[in-house]
Amino acid sequence: MRRRPSKEQFEQQIEQTAKALHDEMIAGKWAAGSFLPPEKSLEARFGLSNYSIRLGLEQLVQEGWIEKIAGVGNRVVATRPQVKLTIACENVTLRNLKTSGAGRTISAFYPWIQVEFLSMISPIPGTDLSERTLAGDLVLLDNVQFQQLSENRLTHLLEPLSEDDEWYPQFTKHFSVEGRRLLQPIVLSPLVLCYNKAHFRESGLAEPNGSWTWNDLIRHAELLYDGRGRYGFAFHIQSLYRWPLFLIQSRERFEESGEEFLRSRSSRLLDGLKLCKDILHNRKAVPLYLSENNDDINRMFMEGKLSMTLNTYMGLNSWNEAEIEYDISPVPYMDSPRTLLITLGAGINGSSEHKEEARLLVDFLGRCGRERESAYADRIRHYCKCCAQRLP
Repeated sequence: MRRRPSKEQFEQQIEQTAKALHDEMIAGKWAAGSFLPPEKSLEARFGLSNYSIRLGLEQLVQEGWIEKIAGVGNRVVATRPQVKLTIACENVTLRNLKTSGAGRTISAFYPWIQVEFLSMISPIPGTDLSERTLAGDLVLLDNVQFQQLSENRLTHLLEPLSEDDEWYPQFTKHFSVEGRRLLQPIVLSPLVLCYNKAHFRESGLAEPNGSWTWNDLIRHAELLYDGRGRYGFAFHIQSLYRWPLFLIQSRERFEESGEEFLRSRSSRLLDGLKLCKDILHNRKAVPLYLSENNDDINRMFMEGKLSMTLNTYMGLNSWNEAEIEYDISPVPYMDSPRTLLITLGAGINGSSEHKEEARLLVDFLGRCGRERESAYADRIRHYCKCCAQRLP
C-alpha cells in the first residue's frame, strides 16, 4: 500500500508540477492561446492525484500564466506576466554589441520580458570587478574579465549553467571553474589589422594580407609616414586586448617560479616583448603619443592621422558611421600566424529573482552567437589559426 506523502512532500510535488509547466510555457512549448494537456494526462505524467494537479494548475492561474475555461480546459494566457531583467556589462560592450538593438530583438522573441542594460562601475575593462559590478540579473563578461573574476574568487556569484555541446570546448572551458560552466559564449572577436585603403592607394603600396610579418608592417608604416602629422601605425599599448598578442605569438608561457623567470629572459617570450618595444620606438612609423584608451587611437585613425591600427571584430561596431575607406586583414606575425581572440560570455547572477527568464535569455544569446559564428566561421578560422590560445 502506497504511503501518503507528508505535508512538506505534498507541497513540493505541487510546486514541482507548477514549475515544470511554467518552464515549458517560458520555453514556448505551450504557446499563448493554446491549451495545456487534459488533467488526466497530467495525472499520468506526474503520477499525482487529480486534486494535486488542480492545486498546481490553480497556482499557475494565480500567477497569471493560465486561465481556466469551464468545460474546456486550461488555456495559456495571451499576455504573460511582465518580467523586467537587468543586464550588467561594460560601456564598451554596451556600444560594441549595439545593445539597444539587442533589446529590441529580445523583445520581439519574448514580448513579456523587458530588458534594461546597466553599465558596470569599472571604466577600464578587466579591472576592479567586484560584487557591485555584477548587480544585474544577467552579466556580460569577456574572457579577460572572467579571469579576473576568478582570481578575485567571485565566481560563486554566478549561477552554474548546463553543458552546451554546440560550442567548441576551447571556447567554453575558459568560462568554467572546477568543472562548472558559468558563462555561455555569445561572441567571438579576433584581433585584426585595420588599414586606410586611400593611404595605400595614394602611396602606391600593396594592401596588407595574411602573409605579413611585423617587419613587413614596419617597412610599410615608414613609407606611409608623411612627415606632416600622419603616421603609419599605432595601437593602445596598455590595453589587455592588444599587447598580449606579442606574448601569444612568442608561443611561450610566462611561469611564476624564479628559475623559469630567469630562463625566460633569453626566451622567445622576451623576443616578443622586444619586438613590441622596437615597433613603438620607431619614430619613422609610430607617433610619440601615450594614448589614454583605445578611443584615442580610433579617433586618430578615423581622422586620417594613422594608416594602420589594431582593433577587434566587436570594436569595429563603433566605426559603422566612419567616413574613411578602410578594410581589415589578419594581424602580422613573428614566425607563424596567430592572433588574440576575445570571447564574450553571458551568465546569470546567482541572486537573481528571475533565473528561469534569465536562463532563457542566456540560451537565446548563445543561439544567436552560434548563428553568427557559423555565418563567418571560415573568416574566423582564417584569422584565428590557433583559437585555443588566450591570454597567459
